[in-house]
Amino acid sequence: MNDPAERTPGVLLVGTQGFSYDGWNGLLYPPGTRPADRLARYARTFPLVEIDRTFYGPPRASEVDRWISQTPETFRFTAKVPRQITHDARLHGPDALRQLEGFLNTISRLGDRLGAVVLQLGPGFQFPRDADGLSSALHLLPTIAPQSLRVAVEFRHPSWIEAPEIEARLREARVAWVWNDWDPGPNPWAAMPRAIDEPRAFRETADFAYLRLTGDHDITIDYQTITIDRAADLRRWAALISKWREEQMKNGRSSDVFVLLNNHYSGSSPRSASALRQLLDLPPVQFGAEADRPSPTVPASQALRLPGF
Repeated sequence: MNDPAERTPGVLLVGTQGFSYDGWNGLLYPPGTRPADRLARYARTFPLVEIDRTFYGPPRASEVDRWISQTPETFRFTAKVPRQITHDARLHGPDALRQLEGFLNTISRLGDRLGAVVLQLGPGFQFPRDADGLSSALHLLPTIAPQSLRVAVEFRHPSWIEAPEIEARLREARVAWVWNDWDPGPNPWAAMPRAIDEPRAFRETADFAYLRLTGDHDITIDYQTITIDRAADLRRWAALISKWREEQMKNGRSSDVFVLLNNHYSGSSPRSASALRQLLDLPPVQFGAEADRPSPTVPASQALRLPGF
């Protein structure tokens, strides 16, 4: 075991789900910022983004290359697997798996900038009905993805808490169980309990952690201000993250943490992310004119490790 004095806690990155929102003009982006310039501006403020655009369809190679050209080497992306694979096909069948392979080949052009790929499995993806589809995807991953690629899976239906051996299967594949905070709102769906409420939803299956604080997509927001007070919940999430990192350190592991917030979590994901950063003893985000200050991107000395999944 390494000398405790030589251990590092891993990289802790807080960012947002998506970056191209008109409602952020005047908050994160100067008024009049072109959509084509938003990513470069975003990367001056946050060190991490989850690419939401990939959920609606696989990106072109030229598009991925453009993301690379607009961000510094220390910037990190995570990307959602297209919904045609996770929601329409529910990971079932050879066509879905071929599409997954094609997506992974393209998104892997990000190289070291790719922090993780996320399989968001909606409330319609349930155990035991969809267990075979998930099993096929987990079995195939080592043969279609770079060994360095990290993968996370978000279960939104609570039936997966009861799935026997699911934790062991994910751990064997080195796939992270996403700790999420998602509210179905008025829709007649059951939601996965939050890890801060339900110990069974706090699964540790990989050498990194992935959190998605999403909220309720049906609430009305203005993207600029906090409309739902999440302060108490953010304190609990910060405590969970800090405790997990401490445990990793005690066990001699250097483990990275990705935290992504949605606008619908509290009304403005940049403001929520800034609040969480402060709770985690990270510098707050500067908004408005102050956004032109230097980026808090990851120092080169703390470059992300990219272990196999």
